[in-house]
Amino acid sequence: MKGRLVLKNIILRLRLGVGTHEKVSSRDVPITAVWTGDVAGGPSIDYADVCEVLKEFNEMEYDYIEDLASDILSLLRREYPDGHWGVTITKPFPPVSLKLESVSFTVEGGGIQSG
Repeated sequence: MKGRLVLKNIILRLRLGVGTHEKVSSRDVPITAVWTGDVAGGPSIDYADVCEVLKEFNEMEYDYIEDLASDILSLLRREYPDGHWGVTITKPFPPVSLKLESVSFTVEGGGIQSG
């Protein structure tokens, strides 16, 4: 049987953006992580453990949401190699010429293959 675990809007606090004005202080950045895989009886992925693993990204600095998403996906694939992960990074109110509520970027990938 297949299952899906969605951890919606985990809040990481970090500096995000290319402009120096964006890196003056940390901001709350919502992260959504989705795991899909085989379920056999008990929980396949402990969501409290996933949150603990992601804490290492707090207070980090990234220029681009794409790089942050890729790094989080790589970590999740290493820590939890069974199943398929999707990671979405949302940047609220990015500094652009029009009012924009948010921009998001999603990456997906399966577990690390052995061998």
